[in-house]
Amino acid sequence: MKDEEILTQARMLREEASILLHKEGLLSILSSYGSTRVIGSYTLDTMTWRDIDISMILPDEQDVGLFFDIGKRIATKFQITKMSYSNHFIRNFPGFDHGLYWGIILRYNEHDWKIDLWGYGESAYKAHMTDFDALHSQIQHADRTLLLRIKHAISQRSDYRGDVYNSMAVYQAVLTEKIKSVAEFDTWIERNSNANS
Repeated sequence: MKDEEILTQARMLREEASILLHKEGLLSILSSYGSTRVIGSYTLDTMTWRDIDISMILPDEQDVGLFFDIGKRIATKFQITKMSYSNHFIRNFPGFDHGLYWGIILRYNEHDWKIDLWGYGESAYKAHMTDFDALHSQIQHADRTLLLRIKHAISQRSDYRGDVYNSMAVYQAVLTEKIKSVAEFDTWIERNSNANS
């Protein structure tokens, strides 16, 4: 895909996400429970597929009942094809946060959207938002077309969103390692994987 097409796709995905979040009411449902922020590629303006990341404060970070109430509100308002719940206080899965999580597949306008919803206590939420704001600030000074070009290429791979190929790896490679191409990204990933094995 040419750069112009990738940029057009990113704009169209963000516009569609905005309608889902604001006009269709997804964000207002979540905000009715407390402080909520859309983060990830929507806010960074680096969208290459239908994926929205949302974080929210729970009054009690381990209030599973409330988190299921939130899930029910979403499931009864929208066309949901799948909802996957995880309690990462118990699961303690490597590389994931301590929080409550809904992984949602939401069908909207004949397309499936992946919604990652994290519920945190106030301190954990603030720490994550500080980290995200720092990333957001860095990306303002990066080559957005380059980021999108690499991210688009790896998002087509079957193992995208795994431990190796994911958005954060692209951001790190471009922002801190000054990677300039998909080939350089792959070399960097391979070098790091070998170093950690």
